[in-house]
Amino acid sequence: MNNYAQMDELPFLEAGEIKLYPFAGDGLMTVQAKLPKGSVAAKHSHPHEQMSFVAEGHVKVRMKGKEFNLFQGGIVHFPSNEEHEVEAVEDTILIDLFTPVREDLIQKLEESAT
Repeated sequence: MNNYAQMDELPFLEAGEIKLYPFAGDGLMTVQAKLPKGSVAAKHSHPHEQMSFVAEGHVKVRMKGKEFNLFQGGIVHFPSNEEHEVEAVEDTILIDLFTPVREDLIQKLEESAT
């Protein structure tokens, strides 16, 4: 894999209506997530630490029994193994950062290419 890319030109995964554009280094991964209005990244957890930055749009985040809104420029930290859910209130682009690299996403991307 190159050490540079245009996010929209990367191969992507589809999770329902959501499109995920992963880009990984050795220990850190960025995923551009495009969420159409009304789409939901259903409640889930993973062992990876995650931060999500709202590049464009508006989402509702549910975590630790609370719900809050994030708008363009907002950022949230999801500790490892913390259940969370994200709902797009309007068309939204998130920039997600994961550490360590989400090998599960890399594997799905490789499988979808074959």
